[in-house]
Amino acid sequence: MVVPLDDVVCRFVRPSDWSRILKRPKPGAFKQVGLSVWHPDRLEERDATLDDLRIEHLAGYGQAHHTVGDYYRFARKSEEKDGTPFRVQVKWRPDDEFVDEPWRQWRYAHIQVETVAGPAQFTVSFRNLLALKTKVAIAPDG
Repeated sequence: MVVPLDDVVCRFVRPSDWSRILKRPKPGAFKQVGLSVWHPDRLEERDATLDDLRIEHLAGYGQAHHTVGDYYRFARKSEEKDGTPFRVQVKWRPDDEFVDEPWRQWRYAHIQVETVAGPAQFTVSFRNLLALKTKVAIAPDG
């Protein structure tokens, strides 16, 4: 199932990947291969919130919100800037392979951002755009 381009998704940001000076995530928050993000509206439909997911190693993490369309647009801009093919795909990934316990109870809201052309790891320019153009940035606790 396709994730609509206007839908907002949330990436949890660990404290070490947060710039307190700039009040936004650092590019490193988007470095992993296969970026795990969550769909807040899907959670709300079942009376859950993003805060409910901030357990175990996500406790105290901040948030970076983008639209699905942002991920595609930033990949195109990165491709143009770097002159290297780079495309991503944003897909629902509720399967156990992508969602660990104890988050499986919310797997219906899990989405994966994956590279489909270009380097497996997200490019520096792509990560920079995600950090600079975060629509909503919520600082980690403490």
